[in-house]
Amino acid sequence: MEGLEMRHHLGLVAVTLLVSLTFGCRESRVEGEAQAEADVQVEGRALIEPPALEPELQAELDAWLAEHGKDPVDYVVGLFADHDVVLLGEQHRVRHDPLFVGSLIEPLYRAGVRTLCSEFARREDQALIDSVVTAPEWREDLARTIAFNSLVTWGYREYLDIYRAVWELNRSLAPGALRFRVLGLGDSPDWSLIQTPEDRDNPEVMRRVWRGGGEEHWARVILDEVEAGEKVLVYSGIHHAFSEYQQPIVWEGEFVRFETTRMGNYVYRAIGKRAVTVFLHAPWKGPGGYDDEMVHPADGVIDALMLNRSGGPYAVGFSLGGSPFGQLRIENAVYRCGFEDFRLAEFADGWIYTKPISEYEGMTPIANWINEANIEMARLQMPNPAFRDASIERFNAGIARDADIPRRWGHLH
Repeated sequence: MEGLEMRHHLGLVAVTLLVSLTFGCRESRVEGEAQAEADVQVEGRALIEPPALEPELQAELDAWLAEHGKDPVDYVVGLFADHDVVLLGEQHRVRHDPLFVGSLIEPLYRAGVRTLCSEFARREDQALIDSVVTAPEWREDLARTIAFNSLVTWGYREYLDIYRAVWELNRSLAPGALRFRVLGLGDSPDWSLIQTPEDRDNPEVMRRVWRGGGEEHWARVILDEVEAGEKVLVYSGIHHAFSEYQQPIVWEGEFVRFETTRMGNYVYRAIGKRAVTVFLHAPWKGPGGYDDEMVHPADGVIDALMLNRSGGPYAVGFSLGGSPFGQLRIENAVYRCGFEDFRLAEFADGWIYTKPISEYEGMTPIANWINEANIEMARLQMPNPAFRDASIERFNAGIARDADIPRRWGHLH
Protein backbone atom coordinates (compact mmCIF):
# COMPACT_ATOMS: atom_id res chain seq x y z
CA MET A 1 0.00 0.00 0.00
CA GLU A 2 2.02 2.93 -1.21
CA GLY A 3 2.04 6.66 -0.52
CA LEU A 4 2.17 9.81 -2.56
CA GLU A 5 2.43 7.96 -5.85
CA MET A 6 -1.12 6.62 -5.47
CA ARG A 7 -2.66 9.91 -6.54
CA HIS A 8 -1.33 9.34 -10.07
CA HIS A 9 -3.36 6.21 -10.76
CA LEU A 10 -6.88 5.49 -12.00
CA GLY A 11 -8.56 8.75 -11.22
CA LEU A 12 -7.85 8.75 -7.51
CA VAL A 13 -8.38 12.20 -6.11
CA ALA A 14 -5.23 14.22 -5.50
CA VAL A 15 -3.76 14.09 -2.03
CA THR A 16 -2.42 17.42 -0.93
CA LEU A 17 0.93 17.94 0.70
CA LEU A 18 -0.79 18.86 3.94
CA VAL A 19 -2.65 15.58 4.16
CA SER A 20 0.45 13.60 3.15
CA LEU A 21 2.58 15.22 5.79
CA THR A 22 -0.05 14.92 8.47
CA PHE A 23 -0.83 11.29 7.84
CA GLY A 24 2.55 9.90 6.88
CA CYS A 25 1.55 8.94 3.35
CA ARG A 26 -0.72 6.17 4.61
CA GLU A 27 -2.88 6.22 1.47
CA SER A 28 -1.27 2.90 0.78
CA ARG A 29 -2.62 0.13 -1.39
CA VAL A 30 -5.57 2.16 -2.67
CA GLU A 31 -3.76 3.51 -5.72
CA GLY A 32 -5.63 1.29 -8.17
CA GLU A 33 -9.16 1.75 -6.96
CA ALA A 34 -10.65 0.39 -10.14
CA GLN A 35 -11.56 3.61 -11.94
CA ALA A 36 -10.59 2.40 -15.38
CA GLU A 37 -12.12 5.19 -17.43
CA ALA A 38 -9.75 7.76 -15.89
CA ASP A 39 -6.69 5.57 -16.12
CA VAL A 40 -3.38 6.64 -17.56
CA GLN A 41 -2.80 4.60 -20.69
CA VAL A 42 0.47 2.98 -21.69
CA GLU A 43 -0.47 2.47 -25.32
CA GLY A 44 1.80 4.55 -27.51
CA ARG A 45 4.58 4.88 -24.95
CA ALA A 46 8.00 4.18 -26.34
CA LEU A 47 9.68 1.07 -25.01
CA ILE A 48 12.43 1.84 -22.51
CA GLU A 49 15.31 -0.61 -22.55
CA PRO A 50 17.87 -0.77 -19.74
CA PRO A 51 21.16 0.89 -20.65
CA ALA A 52 24.03 -1.18 -21.97
CA LEU A 53 26.67 -1.90 -19.35
CA GLU A 54 30.38 -1.45 -19.79
CA PRO A 55 31.91 -4.91 -20.29
CA GLU A 56 34.04 -4.50 -17.17
CA LEU A 57 31.03 -3.74 -14.98
CA GLN A 58 29.01 -6.56 -16.54
CA ALA A 59 31.83 -9.01 -15.80
CA GLU A 60 32.34 -7.74 -12.25
CA LEU A 61 28.68 -7.94 -11.28
CA ASP A 62 28.16 -11.29 -12.94
CA ALA A 63 31.20 -12.80 -11.19
CA TRP A 64 30.18 -11.38 -7.81
CA LEU A 65 26.67 -12.85 -8.12
CA ALA A 66 28.05 -16.22 -9.13
CA GLU A 67 30.03 -16.30 -5.89
CA HIS A 68 27.69 -14.59 -3.45
CA GLY A 69 24.16 -14.85 -4.88
CA LYS A 70 21.77 -17.46 -3.50
CA ASP A 71 18.54 -19.11 -4.40
CA PRO A 72 15.88 -16.56 -3.30
CA VAL A 73 14.25 -18.88 -0.77
CA ASP A 74 17.61 -19.86 0.71
CA TYR A 75 18.61 -16.20 0.80
CA VAL A 76 15.60 -15.06 2.82
CA VAL A 77 15.67 -18.01 5.19
CA GLY A 78 19.41 -17.55 5.68
CA LEU A 79 18.98 -13.93 6.74
CA PHE A 80 17.28 -15.13 9.91
CA ALA A 81 20.54 -16.71 11.10
CA ASP A 82 21.60 -13.28 12.35
CA HIS A 83 18.48 -11.10 12.06
CA ASP A 84 15.17 -11.07 13.92
CA VAL A 85 13.06 -9.26 11.31
CA VAL A 86 13.19 -9.45 7.52
CA LEU A 87 10.95 -6.96 5.75
CA LEU A 88 10.05 -7.99 2.19
CA GLY A 89 8.91 -4.97 0.16
CA GLU A 90 6.97 -5.20 -3.09
CA GLN A 91 5.35 -2.85 -5.62
CA HIS A 92 1.98 -4.72 -5.45
CA ARG A 93 -0.04 -6.89 -7.82
CA VAL A 94 2.97 -8.74 -9.26
CA ARG A 95 1.96 -12.38 -9.41
CA HIS A 96 5.27 -14.00 -8.53
CA ASP A 97 5.77 -11.92 -5.36
CA PRO A 98 2.99 -13.49 -3.24
CA LEU A 99 3.77 -16.86 -4.82
CA PHE A 100 7.31 -16.44 -3.53
CA VAL A 101 6.04 -15.57 -0.05
CA GLY A 102 3.90 -18.68 -0.10
CA SER A 103 6.92 -20.79 -1.05
CA LEU A 104 8.77 -19.48 2.02
CA ILE A 105 6.28 -20.72 4.60
CA GLU A 106 7.49 -24.29 5.08
CA PRO A 107 11.25 -23.53 4.81
CA LEU A 108 10.85 -20.73 7.34
CA TYR A 109 9.02 -22.99 9.76
CA ARG A 110 11.73 -25.63 9.48
CA ALA A 111 14.28 -22.90 10.28
CA GLY A 112 12.40 -21.86 13.42
CA VAL A 113 10.59 -18.82 11.96
CA ARG A 114 6.89 -19.16 12.71
CA THR A 115 5.45 -15.68 12.13
CA LEU A 116 4.46 -13.78 8.98
CA CYS A 117 3.26 -10.21 9.51
CA SER A 118 1.17 -8.98 6.60
CA GLU A 119 0.12 -5.56 5.43
CA PHE A 120 -2.78 -7.23 3.62
CA ALA A 121 -4.84 -7.92 6.73
CA ARG A 122 -6.13 -5.79 9.59
CA ARG A 123 -5.07 -6.06 13.20
CA GLU A 124 -8.75 -6.01 14.03
CA ASP A 125 -9.22 -9.33 12.20
CA GLN A 126 -6.55 -11.30 14.06
CA ALA A 127 -8.96 -13.81 15.56
CA LEU A 128 -10.39 -14.46 12.10
CA ILE A 129 -6.91 -14.91 10.63
CA ASP A 130 -6.00 -17.39 13.36
CA SER A 131 -9.16 -19.36 12.71
CA VAL A 132 -8.45 -19.60 8.97
CA VAL A 133 -4.89 -20.91 9.24
CA THR A 134 -5.72 -23.45 11.96
CA ALA A 135 -9.14 -24.67 10.79
CA PRO A 136 -9.72 -28.41 10.19
CA GLU A 137 -10.84 -27.61 6.64
CA TRP A 138 -9.84 -24.83 4.27
CA ARG A 139 -12.22 -21.86 4.63
CA GLU A 140 -11.96 -19.89 1.41
CA ASP A 141 -14.90 -17.75 2.47
CA LEU A 142 -13.13 -16.54 5.61
CA ALA A 143 -9.89 -15.85 3.73
CA ARG A 144 -11.89 -13.71 1.32
CA THR A 145 -13.43 -11.82 4.22
CA ILE A 146 -9.97 -10.99 5.57
CA ALA A 147 -8.87 -9.60 2.22
CA PHE A 148 -12.12 -7.70 1.62
CA ASN A 149 -11.99 -6.12 5.08
CA SER A 150 -8.43 -4.98 4.39
CA LEU A 151 -9.37 -3.31 1.09
CA VAL A 152 -12.59 -3.98 -0.75
CA THR A 153 -10.86 -4.26 -4.14
CA TRP A 154 -8.10 -6.64 -3.00
CA GLY A 155 -9.67 -9.63 -4.75
CA TYR A 156 -6.61 -11.47 -6.03
CA ARG A 157 -6.05 -15.21 -5.88
CA GLU A 158 -2.33 -15.16 -5.12
CA TYR A 159 -2.66 -13.13 -1.94
CA LEU A 160 -5.31 -15.52 -0.60
CA ASP A 161 -3.11 -18.47 -1.46
CA ILE A 162 -0.62 -17.35 1.19
CA TYR A 163 -3.22 -18.17 3.85
CA ARG A 164 -3.77 -21.52 2.20
CA ALA A 165 -0.02 -22.27 2.24
CA VAL A 166 0.03 -21.56 5.99
CA TRP A 167 -3.09 -23.65 6.53
CA GLU A 168 -1.58 -26.58 4.60
CA LEU A 169 1.60 -26.41 6.67
CA ASN A 170 -0.29 -26.26 9.96
CA ARG A 171 -2.52 -29.17 8.95
CA SER A 172 0.61 -31.28 8.29
CA LEU A 173 2.13 -30.69 11.73
CA ALA A 174 1.97 -33.16 14.57
CA PRO A 175 -0.58 -32.56 17.34
CA GLY A 176 0.84 -30.18 19.89
CA ALA A 177 3.43 -28.70 17.52
CA LEU A 178 3.64 -24.93 17.41
CA ARG A 179 1.63 -23.54 14.51
CA PHE A 180 2.70 -20.96 11.96
CA ARG A 181 0.87 -17.65 12.42
CA VAL A 182 -0.08 -14.80 10.13
CA LEU A 183 -0.46 -11.48 11.95
CA GLY A 184 -2.41 -8.63 10.44
CA LEU A 185 -0.72 -5.23 10.49
CA GLY A 186 -3.20 -2.96 8.78
CA ASP A 187 -5.37 -0.22 10.22
CA SER A 188 -9.17 -0.13 10.02
CA PRO A 189 -9.98 3.15 8.26
CA ASP A 190 -13.59 4.14 7.69
CA TRP A 191 -13.64 5.28 4.06
CA SER A 192 -17.37 5.95 4.14
CA LEU A 193 -16.53 9.34 5.69
CA ILE A 194 -15.07 10.40 2.33
CA GLN A 195 -17.99 11.76 0.35
CA THR A 196 -16.27 14.17 -2.03
CA PRO A 197 -12.79 14.55 -3.52
CA GLU A 198 -12.33 17.59 -1.31
CA ASP A 199 -12.71 15.41 1.79
CA ARG A 200 -9.42 13.73 0.92
CA ASP A 201 -7.74 17.13 1.25
CA ASN A 202 -9.31 17.88 4.62
CA PRO A 203 -7.06 16.92 7.57
CA GLU A 204 -9.96 16.81 10.01
CA VAL A 205 -11.93 14.41 7.84
CA MET A 206 -8.85 12.26 7.29
CA ARG A 207 -8.20 12.03 11.03
CA ARG A 208 -11.66 10.59 11.45
CA VAL A 209 -11.10 8.22 8.52
CA TRP A 210 -7.92 6.77 10.00
CA ARG A 211 -9.47 6.30 13.45
CA GLY A 212 -6.19 6.61 15.30
CA GLY A 213 -4.27 4.28 13.00
CA GLY A 214 -0.68 4.65 11.94
CA GLU A 215 2.39 2.65 11.07
CA GLU A 216 3.71 2.85 14.60
CA HIS A 217 0.91 0.40 15.44
CA TRP A 218 2.04 -1.88 12.61
CA ALA A 219 5.55 -1.83 14.05
CA ARG A 220 4.25 -2.60 17.53
CA VAL A 221 2.82 -5.91 16.30
CA ILE A 222 6.24 -6.87 14.95
CA LEU A 223 8.17 -5.70 17.98
CA ASP A 224 5.86 -7.54 20.37
CA GLU A 225 6.75 -10.76 18.57
CA VAL A 226 10.48 -10.01 18.72
CA GLU A 227 10.24 -9.23 22.43
CA ALA A 228 8.54 -12.60 22.88
CA GLY A 229 11.53 -14.30 21.29
CA GLU A 230 10.11 -14.83 17.82
CA LYS A 231 11.67 -14.09 14.45
CA VAL A 232 9.39 -12.39 11.95
CA LEU A 233 8.99 -12.19 8.19
CA VAL A 234 7.13 -9.02 7.20
CA TYR A 235 5.40 -8.72 3.81
CA SER A 236 4.29 -5.28 2.66
CA GLY A 237 4.65 -2.59 0.08
CA ILE A 238 8.22 -1.39 -0.17
CA HIS A 239 7.49 2.05 1.27
CA HIS A 240 6.25 0.54 4.52
CA ALA A 241 9.22 -1.84 4.57
CA PHE A 242 11.94 0.82 4.63
CA SER A 243 13.98 0.32 7.79
CA GLU A 244 17.24 2.30 7.91
CA TYR A 245 16.44 4.17 4.69
CA GLN A 246 14.22 7.23 5.00
CA GLN A 247 11.88 7.81 2.08
CA PRO A 248 11.99 11.26 0.45
CA ILE A 249 8.76 13.21 0.22
CA VAL A 250 8.67 14.99 -3.13
CA TRP A 251 6.06 17.57 -4.08
CA GLU A 252 5.73 18.86 -7.66
CA GLY A 253 9.21 17.61 -8.43
CA GLU A 254 10.87 19.22 -5.40
CA PHE A 255 12.28 17.44 -2.37
CA VAL A 256 10.38 18.39 0.80
CA ARG A 257 11.72 16.23 3.61
CA PHE A 258 12.51 12.66 4.59
CA GLU A 259 9.74 10.43 5.92
CA THR A 260 10.66 8.85 9.26
CA THR A 261 7.37 7.22 10.24
CA ARG A 262 7.24 4.15 8.07
CA MET A 263 6.63 0.83 9.76
CA GLY A 264 10.19 -0.31 9.11
CA ASN A 265 11.61 2.97 10.42
CA TYR A 266 9.95 2.34 13.78
CA VAL A 267 11.24 -1.23 13.86
CA TYR A 268 14.76 -0.11 12.95
CA ARG A 269 14.82 2.52 15.67
CA ALA A 270 13.89 -0.14 18.20
CA ILE A 271 16.22 -2.99 17.20
CA GLY A 272 18.68 -1.55 14.69
CA LYS A 273 20.26 -3.90 12.15
CA ARG A 274 18.51 -6.87 13.66
CA ALA A 275 15.92 -5.76 11.09
CA VAL A 276 16.72 -5.72 7.36
CA THR A 277 14.81 -4.69 4.25
CA VAL A 278 14.78 -6.79 1.09
CA PHE A 279 13.34 -5.38 -2.14
CA LEU A 280 11.44 -7.57 -4.57
CA HIS A 281 12.70 -6.35 -7.96
CA ALA A 282 10.16 -4.09 -9.66
CA PRO A 283 9.99 -0.69 -11.39
CA TRP A 284 10.59 2.57 -9.56
CA LYS A 285 9.23 6.06 -10.08
CA GLY A 286 11.60 8.42 -11.87
CA PRO A 287 13.42 11.37 -10.28
CA GLY A 288 10.61 13.85 -10.97
CA GLY A 289 8.57 12.52 -8.07
CA TYR A 290 5.77 10.07 -7.39
CA ASP A 291 3.87 11.26 -10.47
CA ASP A 292 6.84 10.53 -12.72
CA GLU A 293 7.08 7.67 -15.21
CA MET A 294 7.98 4.20 -13.99
CA VAL A 295 11.58 3.32 -14.79
CA HIS A 296 13.88 0.34 -14.36
CA PRO A 297 15.08 0.08 -10.74
CA ALA A 298 18.72 0.73 -9.88
CA ASP A 299 19.15 2.79 -13.06
CA GLY A 300 18.52 -0.37 -15.08
CA VAL A 301 21.84 -1.95 -14.15
CA ILE A 302 20.37 -5.17 -12.73
CA ASP A 303 17.99 -5.56 -15.67
CA ALA A 304 20.78 -4.95 -18.15
CA LEU A 305 23.06 -7.39 -16.38
CA MET A 306 20.51 -10.19 -16.49
CA LEU A 307 19.34 -9.56 -20.04
CA ASN A 308 22.91 -9.50 -21.37
CA ARG A 309 24.22 -12.56 -19.54
CA SER A 310 25.44 -15.32 -21.83
CA GLY A 311 23.48 -17.81 -19.74
CA GLY A 312 20.39 -15.62 -19.57
CA PRO A 313 18.53 -14.27 -16.52
CA TYR A 314 18.08 -16.35 -13.39
CA ALA A 315 16.38 -15.94 -10.02
CA VAL A 316 18.75 -14.81 -7.29
CA GLY A 317 18.81 -13.15 -3.88
CA PHE A 318 21.75 -11.12 -2.70
CA SER A 319 22.83 -8.57 -0.10
CA LEU A 320 23.79 -5.05 -1.07
CA GLY A 321 26.11 -4.02 1.76
CA GLY A 322 29.75 -4.50 0.84
CA SER A 323 28.87 -5.55 -2.71
CA PRO A 324 29.51 -3.86 -6.06
CA PHE A 325 25.72 -3.64 -6.42
CA GLY A 326 25.47 -1.65 -3.22
CA GLN A 327 28.03 0.85 -4.51
CA LEU A 328 26.05 1.64 -7.66
CA ARG A 329 25.34 5.39 -7.82
CA ILE A 330 21.63 5.93 -8.52
CA GLU A 331 20.33 8.98 -10.41
CA ASN A 332 17.14 7.96 -12.22
CA ALA A 333 14.79 7.41 -9.28
CA VAL A 334 12.61 9.37 -6.90
CA TYR A 335 14.45 7.59 -4.11
CA ARG A 336 17.62 9.60 -4.69
CA CYS A 337 15.85 12.91 -4.01
CA GLY A 338 17.38 14.69 -1.03
CA PHE A 339 20.67 12.80 -1.33
CA GLU A 340 23.88 14.25 -2.73
CA ASP A 341 25.39 10.87 -3.55
CA PHE A 342 22.78 8.10 -3.44
CA ARG A 343 24.05 4.52 -3.54
CA LEU A 344 21.90 1.42 -3.90
CA ALA A 345 22.96 0.05 -0.50
CA GLU A 346 21.21 3.02 1.13
CA PHE A 347 17.86 1.92 -0.30
CA ALA A 348 17.73 -1.61 1.09
CA ASP A 349 19.82 -4.35 2.63
CA GLY A 350 18.98 -7.05 0.12
CA TRP A 351 17.50 -7.66 -3.31
CA ILE A 352 15.59 -10.47 -4.99
CA TYR A 353 15.55 -10.70 -8.76
CA THR A 354 13.16 -13.24 -10.28
CA LYS A 355 12.76 -12.56 -14.00
CA PRO A 356 12.86 -9.73 -16.57
CA ILE A 357 10.18 -7.09 -16.02
CA SER A 358 8.89 -7.77 -19.54
CA GLU A 359 7.86 -11.23 -18.29
CA TYR A 360 6.01 -10.04 -15.19
CA GLU A 361 2.42 -11.17 -14.80
CA GLY A 362 -0.36 -9.50 -12.89
CA MET A 363 -2.50 -11.06 -10.21
CA THR A 364 -5.38 -13.41 -10.93
CA PRO A 365 -8.58 -11.50 -10.18
CA ILE A 366 -11.14 -13.63 -8.35
CA ALA A 367 -14.29 -13.89 -10.44
CA ASN A 368 -17.30 -12.04 -9.07
CA TRP A 369 -15.25 -10.65 -6.18
CA ILE A 370 -17.73 -7.82 -5.83
CA ASN A 371 -21.23 -9.28 -5.93
CA GLU A 372 -24.76 -8.76 -4.69
CA ALA A 373 -23.78 -9.84 -1.18
CA ASN A 374 -21.03 -7.26 -0.70
CA ILE A 375 -21.67 -4.46 -3.18
CA GLU A 376 -23.20 -2.11 -0.62
CA MET A 377 -20.23 -2.48 1.74
CA ALA A 378 -17.85 -2.11 -1.18
CA ARG A 379 -19.47 1.18 -2.14
CA LEU A 380 -19.28 2.42 1.45
CA GLN A 381 -15.67 1.42 2.09
CA MET A 382 -14.15 2.23 -1.29
CA PRO A 383 -11.47 4.90 -0.70
CA ASN A 384 -12.45 6.63 -3.95
CA PRO A 385 -15.78 8.45 -3.44
CA ALA A 386 -16.47 8.24 -7.19
CA PHE A 387 -17.48 4.62 -6.49
CA ARG A 388 -20.23 5.32 -3.99
CA ASP A 389 -22.83 4.33 -6.63
CA ALA A 390 -20.64 2.13 -8.86
CA SER A 391 -22.00 -1.07 -10.34
CA ILE A 392 -20.73 -4.57 -9.62
CA GLU A 393 -19.42 -4.71 -13.18
CA ARG A 394 -17.45 -1.49 -12.79
CA PHE A 395 -15.81 -2.71 -9.59
CA ASN A 396 -14.80 -6.06 -11.00
CA ALA A 397 -13.56 -4.65 -14.28
CA GLY A 398 -11.42 -2.17 -12.41
CA ILE A 399 -9.97 -4.85 -10.12
CA ALA A 400 -8.87 -6.79 -13.18
CA ARG A 401 -7.50 -3.69 -14.85
CA ASP A 402 -5.43 -2.79 -11.80
CA ALA A 403 -3.64 -6.14 -12.16
CA ASP A 404 -2.83 -5.62 -15.84
CA ILE A 405 0.97 -5.48 -15.84
CA PRO A 406 1.35 -4.66 -19.56
CA ARG A 407 -0.89 -1.63 -19.00
CA ARG A 408 1.08 -0.55 -15.94
CA TRP A 409 4.65 -1.31 -16.98
CA GLY A 410 4.44 -2.46 -20.57
CA HIS A 411 6.80 0.29 -21.70
CA LEU A 412 9.68 -1.35 -19.79
CA HIS A 413 11.51 -3.83 -21.99
